[in-house]
Amino acid sequence: MKAEYDDLVYRCPYLPDFSTSAEIEPAQGFIGQERAKKAVETALKINEKGFNVFVVGLPGTGRRSFVTSFLQKYSLKMPAPKDWVYVYNFSNPSEPRAISLESGKGSQLKSDMEKLSEEVIELVEKTFESEDYASKRSELEDEYMRKKTVLWQELQEKAKELGFAVQITSTGVVTVPIYGGKPLTPETLDSLPDNVKEMFNENSRKLKHIIDGTLYKSRKLDREYKEKLKDLDKYAALFTIGALFDEIKKQYESNYDVVEYLSTVENDVLANLSDLRSENEDLRQLYKKRYSVNLIVDNSELQGAPVIFERNPTYSNLAGKVEYYSKGGIMLTDFTLIKAGAFHRANGGFLILEVENLLKNPYAWECVKRALLSEEITIENLENALGFSNVVSLRPQPIPLNVKVFLIASPKVYYLMHAYDEDVRKLFRVKSEFDWELEMNEDNVKKYLGFISSTCCEFKLPHLNREAVEKILWYSSKLAADRGKLSVKLGEISSLIREACSIAEERENKTITRQDVVCAIEQREERVSLIQEKYDSQIKARDLMIETSGNKIGQVNGLTVMELSDHSFGVPVKITARAHLGKSGVVDIQREADLSGKIHSKAVLTIEGFFGERYAGHVPLSISATINFEQVYGMIEGDSASLAEVIALISAIAKIPVKQEIAVTGSMNQHGEVQPVGGVTEKVEGFHRACKLHGMTGSQGVVIPKSNLKNLVLSDGVLSDIKQGRFHIWTVEHVDDAIELLTGKKAGKLTKTGGYERGSVNYLVIKALQKAREISENRVKTLKRRKTRKSK
Repeated sequence: MKAEYDDLVYRCPYLPDFSTSAEIEPAQGFIGQERAKKAVETALKINEKGFNVFVVGLPGTGRRSFVTSFLQKYSLKMPAPKDWVYVYNFSNPSEPRAISLESGKGSQLKSDMEKLSEEVIELVEKTFESEDYASKRSELEDEYMRKKTVLWQELQEKAKELGFAVQITSTGVVTVPIYGGKPLTPETLDSLPDNVKEMFNENSRKLKHIIDGTLYKSRKLDREYKEKLKDLDKYAALFTIGALFDEIKKQYESNYDVVEYLSTVENDVLANLSDLRSENEDLRQLYKKRYSVNLIVDNSELQGAPVIFERNPTYSNLAGKVEYYSKGGIMLTDFTLIKAGAFHRANGGFLILEVENLLKNPYAWECVKRALLSEEITIENLENALGFSNVVSLRPQPIPLNVKVFLIASPKVYYLMHAYDEDVRKLFRVKSEFDWELEMNEDNVKKYLGFISSTCCEFKLPHLNREAVEKILWYSSKLAADRGKLSVKLGEISSLIREACSIAEERENKTITRQDVVCAIEQREERVSLIQEKYDSQIKARDLMIETSGNKIGQVNGLTVMELSDHSFGVPVKITARAHLGKSGVVDIQREADLSGKIHSKAVLTIEGFFGERYAGHVPLSISATINFEQVYGMIEGDSASLAEVIALISAIAKIPVKQEIAVTGSMNQHGEVQPVGGVTEKVEGFHRACKLHGMTGSQGVVIPKSNLKNLVLSDGVLSDIKQGRFHIWTVEHVDDAIELLTGKKAGKLTKTGGYERGSVNYLVIKALQKAREISENRVKTLKRRKTRKSK
């Protein structure tokens, strides 16, 4: 049946009355994703482990924008999560301590500790320079000097009683024997009587014990002095800085971890007073760093829960890292160089990741799974996690994790991960699936118009007039490949409107017109149509041998679609068939050359089934046939050429010419029924371009399945030629309809006698098969006779 122009013109019956899109109320939120929205809402209601969300949809359907926008609104109802800081661990410096504080308190603690460390060092310095401290220290020194003086006086008196004098030198205690009131030299001592020498030796041993005891008491006094001096220093410092620590502890008295930390800082200050009052500035700065706070998560300016989209989900960008600096050729680090990752920033809220980017980064996916399974964030550099580094590093205390992760992926990636990684099923129990099209009805058209209006408002663009809006809807239906649907690739629609606005501004139009939109579409197609133009130039030069006029036996114009990442277009292809005596069956040259996909191979077997059902009941098939896609050197996939292949085979068997000015697309089952195919608009426009290049005859056109009529969203150029009768589209439901169109003969129905109508195509096919059968049988008889003669 021939499709009329009115059947092919794009119309939207649900457009309300308006002059420009300014009269339409802008849409709030996203349109056409109720299924996805319900799934997200379900996941948000369940705060259990494993109910993270896999957002699945085609690129351009607004997956990330929708999720981000929805979560940002939802998060405003949630409380702001806690701040997190890392501080110095005085008991184990290699394991910095993590402390949580109420939102906004983290930055306050950081500021308070910076001030505290400055004030503490300043007060310590002033304390030990004060007259009061000097006086008390002097008193303590005098007291211990008196005690040591008494101790040494007692030693000298005891030595004198034993006949010795005691001298204290830098090398120790020296004893000198006294006899007759004079010190003795070693020579003089030897000259004395034996009883006198024996006395001196005995007294020397006694004096040695007394000296050892005195030295022990002296060292004990020194230790007591140092302890008392330390106590004095601590008392003096505590008296000065104690009020500071009491004041700051009071500010954070509700947070036990902070109060405990401040107590350890206070104890460390008192234990290192000598270093703190040192004139070595580097040493003092070292202590200031020790008492500082590393604020890794600051939610002070956050309203509600955080919504974090990590564009570059590397391992360190997700889990954080420990940085290093070089000093004297040595790599050094400390707790102030701990850096937060996306999990830290999203903790208490939501983290959005694109799976394609996640899988590109080594160990990033494992990092996500580890964090969700353990419910904590462990900061460990990648080289350490993989065991590739021997550098000693910090081991920061893990932070509890409470986050809901949203992974954005295409359907292909999702199904692969779901099939091969069982952790996906454990951790991402909710699937939010994005549709790529909308049913065209009054409600959806209203929402779509609202989106167009909101786009103009959002980007401060001039509004579109009614004709421009209709053309936008036409483009949307073309993206959806159905006149009864609208595409949900809203990013494409938004960018088209902005391009049309740029053209309108160049033309100084106050509103965007239909011509501006048409021009924007043409420019967009021109940018991506280089390959298409190369094919067209080959068709024009007849390097691609496509016939668009005349009649040929065993040759039909099929239609294929070239699918590129950013553009798809139709290309006609010559399908040829040849029949000859031989083993019955259809030989697919593409399949024999390993250039046929599984679906196309199935289609060829379906064709064999059709021929067997239609003709083998009348006469055994004694003919062999070959099918080829001429000048096609890549893989052939799909069954959309099976209708054209059947016509080419019938033409080759019955020697019936086929019109070359008509191209054919359509799938076919074993009963001869024509089934819908994809890319029908591109195929029609592809053959139309070929006819234009070779010259229009007025009788050219395309045969398509009737069920594909709704999928045609044709360009103005094709519609114009159809309106003028220069190009035609026919719809068919059965192979016989296509046979009659392309051969100009009746297909032929079965008569009461069991045969086909005389002169019909099916009749001629049966006749050709009978003739082939007779020839085959005669050959067999001739061979038998020859064998019989030879045997005689």
